[in-house]
Amino acid sequence: MLYPYKMMPVYKDYIWGGQNLKKLGKSTPEGKVAESWELSAIPGSESTIANGPLKGQALTEVIRRYGKLVLGNKFAPDKSNAGLPVLLKFIDANDRLSIQVHPDDEYAAEYEHGKKGKTEMWYILDAKPDATVIHGFTEGYDHGKIRQAVLKGRHGGLYREVRVKKGDVVFVPAGTVHALNDGLAVAEIQQHSDLTYRLFDYDRTDPAGNKRPLHVNKALDVLDYKNRRALYHGLSAGWKKARARYLALCEYFCVRQIEGSGMPVELIANGSFTAFMLISGEAEFITDIEKVRIGALETVLIPAYMGSYKIDGTFTALQIFVPDSVMDEYTSLIEEGFSKEEIIDSIAGAESLCAPLKAAV
Repeated sequence: MLYPYKMMPVYKDYIWGGQNLKKLGKSTPEGKVAESWELSAIPGSESTIANGPLKGQALTEVIRRYGKLVLGNKFAPDKSNAGLPVLLKFIDANDRLSIQVHPDDEYAAEYEHGKKGKTEMWYILDAKPDATVIHGFTEGYDHGKIRQAVLKGRHGGLYREVRVKKGDVVFVPAGTVHALNDGLAVAEIQQHSDLTYRLFDYDRTDPAGNKRPLHVNKALDVLDYKNRRALYHGLSAGWKKARARYLALCEYFCVRQIEGSGMPVELIANGSFTAFMLISGEAEFITDIEKVRIGALETVLIPAYMGSYKIDGTFTALQIFVPDSVMDEYTSLIEEGFSKEEIIDSIAGAESLCAPLKAAV
């Protein structure tokens, strides 16, 4: 059965969470909520479908049953995580998260039993005044000084803090030391991986008095000691009957911010899956066999071969997809009149495609 799948999230109550997702309009359980896993095939944290004929069924089972009809030809043959290439979350950083790093695909494949690495991006949903994220190292620390400080547990002053505000995009390539500081709510789009190596967790303890484990040696193995650009603001482009802004363009995922203004937008799913994370407002996804309405901080998955559908409503959403060729997306922007420099300067992840982009022009 192919229709818009409204996703039932899996909630995580990590020690740094709060109730800020509820304040932003999400229906959450009582108590502390740190993360809402919106689209996941991680074992033990699999998403389920919340509507229609497949209501209550695990997304992983639906993918295994329908294969490429849900994910498309590019991912259906991949048996890891049922082929799902992205993990989508809403995160409430009521308190600061651990300082951490993620491995790349090569390291994860060799040392983590064939798993995927993790490149990710954050879309800032809400931020307290002067909110910051950790992204890279303070200037003046070289490779040797960083390793020595980490091994001795001297983390003060070691990390670069970047001020962020609502609507900002932060890109975190694998190997980048990073953390969300307190007072932030974000949408996180990432490779489908749960690999995290903690460098420092502020000596916090859980309710039982236990500290969470650190992974210092693995973290030092994968750290990129060169600071990367953190902030991006997107590139506005023409798109159907809605306003669109390209936020991310990389080999692992593409992200557009879509703003619906009450005019129905007609689309077609013809070979690639798409997910929509609603940021604000309400949207109705309409096909011949199913209509589903979603509200703030809810997520819908559009199967790859679902065919024609409409989106109606007044809303802001993140559209997440992984095209067969990221170069096709780049080419479409060039054809709209944007320069290579504009694309790289404005869209998260495009810099990582710098060499192939140069070859294409």
